[in-house]
Amino acid sequence: MKVLLALNFFIFAAIQLGLLLGILHYLQGESKSKPNPYWLLALITSVTGLTFFAVGLLNTDDIQRVPPIFTLANALFYAAAILQGLFFYSFNHPVSKSLKWALGVSILCYGIFFEYLRQNWTFEARTIFVASTYAIILAWQIREARIVNRNLGLQQLRYFQYAAIGEALFLAPRLVVLLGSSHPINKMEQLPQLLIIFTFGQILMNTLSFIAIWGYWSEKLAIDSRQTESQNLTYKKLLEERETLIGSLIRANKSSTTGALSASIAHEINQPLGAIQINSEYLQKKISEEVVDRELIKKLADDISKDNMRAARIIRTLKAIFSEKYDAFPEKVSIAEVIESVILLSKSDLGEKNVRVEVNIPNGISMPMSFGEAQQIFLNLINNSVQALQASTQSERVIRVSGHEDAENIMIRCEDNGPGVPSDQAQYLFDLFSGTKREGMGLGLWLCEYIIGRHGGKIRFDSAYQGGAAFEITFPKTE
Repeated sequence: MKVLLALNFFIFAAIQLGLLLGILHYLQGESKSKPNPYWLLALITSVTGLTFFAVGLLNTDDIQRVPPIFTLANALFYAAAILQGLFFYSFNHPVSKSLKWALGVSILCYGIFFEYLRQNWTFEARTIFVASTYAIILAWQIREARIVNRNLGLQQLRYFQYAAIGEALFLAPRLVVLLGSSHPINKMEQLPQLLIIFTFGQILMNTLSFIAIWGYWSEKLAIDSRQTESQNLTYKKLLEERETLIGSLIRANKSSTTGALSASIAHEINQPLGAIQINSEYLQKKISEEVVDRELIKKLADDISKDNMRAARIIRTLKAIFSEKYDAFPEKVSIAEVIESVILLSKSDLGEKNVRVEVNIPNGISMPMSFGEAQQIFLNLINNSVQALQASTQSERVIRVSGHEDAENIMIRCEDNGPGVPSDQAQYLFDLFSGTKREGMGLGLWLCEYIIGRHGGKIRFDSAYQGGAAFEITFPKTE
């Protein structure tokens, strides 16, 4: 008989252990939704208690004088019930340290009192004490679970309530059988069959309650997954709107930047076009003469070709600004070539405003971005400097662009000898639409910081050595 009873306890321990191992495997994943630690501790404690109880049965002959391992097993059953109740309680109330200490002390007191009963009282008295105590804890569990599920309305929590009620329904008949027994029970063989059935029915309901709570976590995980998917779609839409907005801002900045240079660009294009027109008419006249000067014709043709290439170069530079997508896959672009193209676009405007650009950048230095993005950055920086230098009282207006690299970083510095930026405005330079007095600063510098940042670089404001404004761009050096 005792082997058969022990085997049943081992079976229930194995079932709960399988559930525990499945959960521990799940916990190794990357899901953000994790089972509550109180419930995990309750399951571990229950598995241990069932195992100890089964071992105790194998070493028991006189049921009135059971070995001490039963005290440990029953204390673990009590602790498991407390932890499972605490699991639901933690959803409704904060679990204070004082409450944890109080429950811990109650578990210790329960074990001490059960040990006293084991040594001095009968099997019937011990069972009535255990069943009565467990009934109180079950009532607490059911109450807390109902409060939790009142807001959540999850089916698995209803299953737990049904299982807990089932435990209570199997618990009550155990008391009836014991109280109705007219003779003391001394041997395993004397245990009433109904008492055994109700005991295992209660353990079955307890196991189902653990499974129901695991089902609750699975159900909650599915709900969280759907919510996460919905949130991801929302975030994706917001990011798309953000990218669209930034794209619009960049296009607006392109128009604003090149619009400020429109007179300069028109002049730069008109010069080669005008020269082509004059040389073409002169070439036609010379060709129609009876004596053809081949050297002169060759020279005129070469001049027309050079002017044509100059005009084409200006048009390609403008095309790079307006046709290139701002999110193009970044390549390494020569900073010297970018500066050269920007100066080409700004040449007439710089000359008209008596601004000289000094460039000191080695040809080997590059930036990890596309040509058009780099043009946007330096067009904004040089335009800002030109606008600032208009108010300068310096006899010589200078913009200096320099660059160097070390073992770790690539650094570019663009500075002017203008009036600089007031200290109260310096901290807002890179804010979108910051509203400084310097035209273009509200959008241009924000976009500079955005473009540089999305490629892993940084830009910061600094005071120039001669009192003007300086901007330093830094990129980590890559192979």
